[in-house]
Amino acid sequence: MKFSIFFFLSFLATSSLYSQNTDSLKYKYTNQTIYRYGSSFMKGTERLNFGQLRNEFAMSEMGLAAYDNARKYKTTSIVFRLASIAAGIATIAIISKDGNRSTAYVLLGSQFVLGLGGGRFSMLSAQSLDKALWQRNKDLLFPAR
Repeated sequence: MKFSIFFFLSFLATSSLYSQNTDSLKYKYTNQTIYRYGSSFMKGTERLNFGQLRNEFAMSEMGLAAYDNARKYKTTSIVFRLASIAAGIATIAIISKDGNRSTAYVLLGSQFVLGLGGGRFSMLSAQSLDKALWQRNKDLLFPAR
């Protein structure tokens, strides 16, 4: 008799563990958190790009601020990289046109510096975006009371 009662209580205890599949926190984690997936982002089964993320930060004020910083850094990075490409094209044009080496070296140096600046701002953008996504997911899963 004691064995059957113990078996029944054990069965009840373990069956309640399986009932956690419908937990709201697990549902939110699976279907509403955003994570990186290559160059795009995933929210459940929906694929988002960088521009579509802005709408997802409505619930997280700190996440939105970090996302705005990431956008600023990304824009600055694009400007620096385009200027670097322009300096490279100007270097090639000057060398092929009149062979002025001192101007070509200055442009080549500026191309290098602009490329490094673009890389630095790209890294800052990625860090700010990771911070924004982390904050947004934290605010989603564990809202302030």
